[in-house]
Amino acid sequence: MSLEHHGEGERSDLLSRFNEQQTGVYQRRFPDGRTGADDDGELTYAIATDDAHRTIVIRFAHPTEWIGLDVKSAEALRDELTERIMALRGITA
Repeated sequence: MSLEHHGEGERSDLLSRFNEQQTGVYQRRFPDGRTGADDDGELTYAIATDDAHRTIVIRFAHPTEWIGLDVKSAEALRDELTERIMALRGITA
C-alpha cells in the first residue's frame, strides 16, 4: 500500500505501518495467503516526486527483492505512477 491518496485516518495507519516495518517491530501479515517460502508478507511503500531531478521515488519500508501485486493493487500503483508522471509534465487534473 502506498502512503499517498488515502484518508487521514488510513494515512496515519499506513505511516505507522511503514515506520514499524522499517524498525522490524511490525508483525508480518499475509492478507491473501503466503505465495512461497521467500514471501515476506505485506509491504508498505511511499511514492514521492522529486521535482528538482524530475524523478519519481518509490521508497520501501525495508530492503525488498520482489513485490507481488494483485490486480487491484497493481492498478492502484499504476494510477499513482500516472499521476506523478502527469505532475512532472506539468499536467494537473
